[in-house]
Amino acid sequence: MRLSLASSREQQGLRQYLERLVALDNRAAVRLQSTGMALGVWSGPPFDVVALKPVALGSVCELDATVSAQRLLEGLDAGIDVHLPPSVPGPMWVGLLPPRKGWEVRGRSDAANVRAAVDSAKFFFRQRAEGVTDRKQLEEIAGDVWERACVAEVPVRAAHAADALGLLGPGDGAVIAYATDSWTRLAVPGGSVAVRRGLLPELFVF
Repeated sequence: MRLSLASSREQQGLRQYLERLVALDNRAAVRLQSTGMALGVWSGPPFDVVALKPVALGSVCELDATVSAQRLLEGLDAGIDVHLPPSVPGPMWVGLLPPRKGWEVRGRSDAANVRAAVDSAKFFFRQRAEGVTDRKQLEEIAGDVWERACVAEVPVRAAHAADALGLLGPGDGAVIAYATDSWTRLAVPGGSVAVRRGLLPELFVF
């Protein structure tokens, strides 16, 4: 099966997103959902978050499939067509996507401030973790650093994921924090990143 994207710009944006995801996890899967002329490309990068990259299509499509991110990347043609690889069994997160409704706006910022918060968190993690070899102690440091609020109550690891996946973009676009009883979410210029409340982050710093 092939999908037709709306433009070469959409193709380039999808390619960048998949390249960054695969660089973080070469065994990553993505869930593709479409009910019209917009494709949602969901991913679960190693930040204990769920990220969404919206992609405009050139024609109406009904689709819900989970595929290998690497294979999907390989199926991107030079033009605007996307060759869909076979479906694969998805990891647990593909069945636990954030809700579509019920979100409340909790705060606003911009990409420049959010990017600065991510850089500060990376610095503090490296500084506090230097010379520490005990796994439990490292996990405590990671939890303290990456669970700190970034915009409203959304933890900074959501912003870190958005930055790592290229969803923050290079400019200073708007960033909006949303929340439900069980999720928080950052809407960023290139998509969104959601965090299920109560999950602790893994050790990561880039």
